[in-house]
Amino acid sequence: MRATLILAAALAHAIPVSAQDAPAPSYAEASAATAPVAEAYVTAYTTRDWDTLEAHLAEDASFEDPTATLVFGGIRSDGRAAMMERFRVGYASLTHMEFERSRTIVAGDVAVYEGALAWGLDLGNGTLVESVTPMVIVVTVKDGKVVTHRDYVDYAPFLKAVREARAGG
Repeated sequence: MRATLILAAALAHAIPVSAQDAPAPSYAEASAATAPVAEAYVTAYTTRDWDTLEAHLAEDASFEDPTATLVFGGIRSDGRAAMMERFRVGYASLTHMEFERSRTIVAGDVAVYEGALAWGLDLGNGTLVESVTPMVIVVTVKDGKVVTHRDYVDYAPFLKAVREARAGG
């Protein structure tokens, strides 16, 4: 009986009991796993394909645009449901979004997309604003799902277009 207990204890220590015991993926493996998830997510985001985007989100994902604070107020959503409400309802006044990439970097579990976003916004009262703004999108992927999404946008061209639209020119 004692020998059986010793053998069982030895085997228990030799067999990994959790994913924590598994070796971490290499940089190349992590990057290769991140790339298709991030690509599908960012494509869905920039084409406003909210159903596809939602399928790539982790339940506890978060979205933030810290560069929008002085333009639109605090922009942060925690959790998939809050993010989807922001995108489906909060982005409803967008007339279009087209992202032209200049650079993509996939580094481990992080993907960075740099480019210019051509977008239109309906301000109401028949006022439409068209703008092209430099933009960086950063997403982090864990276990095949997007867990963080950060936007960094130069809103100066947008604010100029708003001033011109309101001035009638």
